[in-house]
This record gives sequence, structure tokens and C-alpha cells, in this order.
Amino acid sequence: MEAIKYQTDLTDKQWETIQKYFPKHSGRGRKRKWELRSVINAILYLVYTGCQWRMLPKDFPPWQSVYYHFNKWRKDESWFLIHQFLHQHIRIDSGRNPEPSAAIIDSQSVKTTELADSRGFDGGKKVKGRKRHIAVDTMGIPLTVKVHDANLYDGKQAYEVFETLFFWFFSIRMIWADAAYRGKLANWLWNRFQCQIKIAPTLKTKGFHVVPKRWIVERTFSWFGWYRRLNTDYERHSQTSEAIVYIAMIRLMLKRI
Repeated sequence: MEAIKYQTDLTDKQWETIQKYFPKHSGRGRKRKWELRSVINAILYLVYTGCQWRMLPKDFPPWQSVYYHFNKWRKDESWFLIHQFLHQHIRIDSGRNPEPSAAIIDSQSVKTTELADSRGFDGGKKVKGRKRHIAVDTMGIPLTVKVHDANLYDGKQAYEVFETLFFWFFSIRMIWADAAYRGKLANWLWNRFQCQIKIAPTLKTKGFHVVPKRWIVERTFSWFGWYRRLNTDYERHSQTSEAIVYIAMIRLMLKRI
């Protein structure tokens, strides 16, 4: 019987692009029982459809094997590194420098389930859950993702986000942000990384307005909505939530190649 094909399955071209980035089998111990491509297809299916691990279709390898590989690659940061490799690929293909010189930062509050090991209440958005704190380049691709409790203030959490951001992207010289990042952050950012931060003006008129540069990060948040696993934060640990975001963006970038 012919194997079922799903919308989320990797094409031959996408698989050829991505397979070199995954850790190869050492040759010691037991050989892999399941093809790596089918395992990755199962993970992409789960992130896109939002199903539970135990509810993966039987066409894929057993959910225990799929989750084992997902968690293994989360712990050794393979998802993040693969995301970074593809990000450079995308930038080069679009005629840009592989290292970005500018970024946009913002956060998105999302609900969690009771399984979350920690969460908080965002009084402004009226959301009990977590925040996805991201910095993106001018193409809208995340440079770094930090998930934390929703009650934590953006301006204070930004220090940790920037420390991670500049560890990987020391080429950045300009960051756009909203009013939540006003204050001492600008001086700290300049003194530590020689980077400027530009705060978007607060608009007093009613209705929706496109804010220059900042619309890019808002578009990225809308991309998250394409993946049902990201509509609500279903993960127990915040590090798992971060990995899910990177996987969603890996699929998005593969579709552009």
C-alpha cells in the first residue's frame, strides 16, 4: 500500500537542504530503526496541526520515538542551530549579508494549559500564560526566542534577550522597539554592545496603524498563527515552547528555498 502523503511532509529538495544539519549516527550502538526523514515529517505534522504526541497518525514512527528525537535535539540545541543555518541561507539567497545589522524586538502573550510548570498574568493583554519574547531581522525571521511568564515586564526581560542576541549576532547596530523598552535600557545597550535602540512613537489616534519597522515583528507573530501548536502554549517547559517556535520557522524557511 502506498504511503500517505501529508501537506507538511518534506519535499525531496527540502530534505536535501536540511538533512546535512542533523546529527549523524555515530555508528556505535543500535542503528536507527526509523528513517530520519519520517521522524522529522512527524514533528512538522505535530507543530502544524497541533495534535498531541500520542495522537500522531500511525503512518509515522511511534510517537515515543518521535518525541525522543525531538527532545534530544531540543536539549543539544540542534533545532536552534538548524534554524540559524537556514536563516543565513535565506539571507544570502535574497542578496543580503548573512549577518544582520538591525533587529526589531517585541513580545506576544499567549495562554497556557494547566500543565505549564510556570505562568503569569499579563494585566495589559488580560492573558494568563507566557510571553514569547523575540527579536527578528528586517525579513521577519526570528534571531532569538525567549519564553517567560506573561507577568514579567518586557523592559526588564529585554536584558536577557539582548545578551543572547548579541552572543550570536554581534553585527547588529540598530534595534527598533516600542515604548515598553524605554528608560535605562538604551544606555546599557550602547555601553555594552555599541548598539542604538529606536523607540517607536506612541500614536494617540484610535484604530490600527502601521508603525515603520515594527510591523515586521507583528507580521512574524501572525506567522505563528499558521501553526496550531503555537495558538496556545501547550508545553510544560518554556524551553520546549522555544523549540516549537524554531521548528515552525524552519518549515517556513524551507518553503522559501
